[in-house]
Amino acid sequence: MHFTMNVPGLEEFNVMKTETVGSTYYIYVEKERKAHRCPACGERTNCVHDYRIQKIQHLKMFERTSYLFYRKRRYACSCGKKFPEKTRVVDRYQRHTVEWNQALGLRTIQGKNFKDTADPFHTSPSTAMRRFDRLAAPMIQEVKELPEVIAIDEYKGDTDQGKYQVLIADGRTGEPLDILPDRTAATIKPYLREKGAKVEIVVMDTSPSLNPLSSRH
Repeated sequence: MHFTMNVPGLEEFNVMKTETVGSTYYIYVEKERKAHRCPACGERTNCVHDYRIQKIQHLKMFERTSYLFYRKRRYACSCGKKFPEKTRVVDRYQRHTVEWNQALGLRTIQGKNFKDTADPFHTSPSTAMRRFDRLAAPMIQEVKELPEVIAIDEYKGDTDQGKYQVLIADGRTGEPLDILPDRTAATIKPYLREKGAKVEIVVMDTSPSLNPLSSRH
């Protein structure tokens, strides 16, 4: 059965069916079939090669975790190229909608910690950390002096210097100040000695790797 629904962020889709299972809301969608330009030769084709169902997490709806089941077409060109139909809702190789990623990204910037930020999105703290890394790192300017209250939080990163990175934030506002390449005392202590003359309070988690830093730097 075809539904006519105005679903925020999903205007380009036809909603074919919806269902609620427990605390989860499922939306079955597909796009109108139309000619696409072949990325290989530039010719237009309306020939459908096959379909596949893509499960994508979307923003909460009706206070429920929401997922799209997107019946996605793959077109075939006479030149032999096969390619998926275009959509603005989800980027290629992603399992979350663009709007979901944008919302989580904003929350990671504004949130107090990654766990509390991730919970409402029904995702893991590590996913929230990766979104933060992509968004915040280019925005952070060099810190000359740290404020009186700072928060130190470690997160799983992807640098060559260590499996975990360290986020330094303003302990009162939550504003990100700096990202250190690893969580070792050899990296963090010299950093605090150089820029932490005004620091009086350090807020951190109970990670064993950060415990040695609880002493006066």
